[in-house]
Amino acid sequence: MSRSGINGTVSAMSRAILIVMIVMIALLPAGMAWGQLTEEDLAAIPAGPQPIKFSHKIHATDNEIPCEYCHIYARRSLVSGAPPVAICMGCHKFIATGLSEVQKVAKYWQEKKPIPWVKIHDVPDFVRFPHFRHVRAQNEVFPNGVPCQTCHGPIETMHVVEKFYPDFGEMGWCLDCHLTIPGSIERKMAIPVKAGSSVLKNAKGPKGYHRPNLTDCLTCHK
Repeated sequence: MSRSGINGTVSAMSRAILIVMIVMIALLPAGMAWGQLTEEDLAAIPAGPQPIKFSHKIHATDNEIPCEYCHIYARRSLVSGAPPVAICMGCHKFIATGLSEVQKVAKYWQEKKPIPWVKIHDVPDFVRFPHFRHVRAQNEVFPNGVPCQTCHGPIETMHVVEKFYPDFGEMGWCLDCHLTIPGSIERKMAIPVKAGSSVLKNAKGPKGYHRPNLTDCLTCHK
């Protein structure tokens, strides 16, 4: 083998070793946290309505897994999406494989079946709640998007997901938040500059941008 071929092989091997080391370091905290769990720990978690005892506290708080690692559609779709089994097995093919609840996940994977999660946070069919509009919002109140906790409460601390806000999804509850966004009230009160005109007075803010149309019926209803 030529010197250039040897150097290329060594370089490829170095990159492969580096990638393996990075992955091992990245998984180490999660592996350690999961390694401390026992069947007794899982037995102490209330069963809840789900087919598997999935604890947001263990995943999001103890292991610091970001919400969007599992809910992969939240930033680009109407729904956040229940994580496909492949995402679960991406970790649990190696981590906590001996736990009974993880073995249930593996069984779904082996049988090529989706996990039949029970939906907890729901809105009527005539209501349109686009996750991506909220997650990617940029305004004076939410400059970096609406945090998950704004609607779901401290879900990262829950072993069993439940509605934190009893009036979740009700019209008044949604409007209470929409009306906090600067300009939304002024937009609702906008009137034509003159009779018969399609140009609205006060529809735009001081910078020339249209004020948020957050109280219009069609904003939320299909």
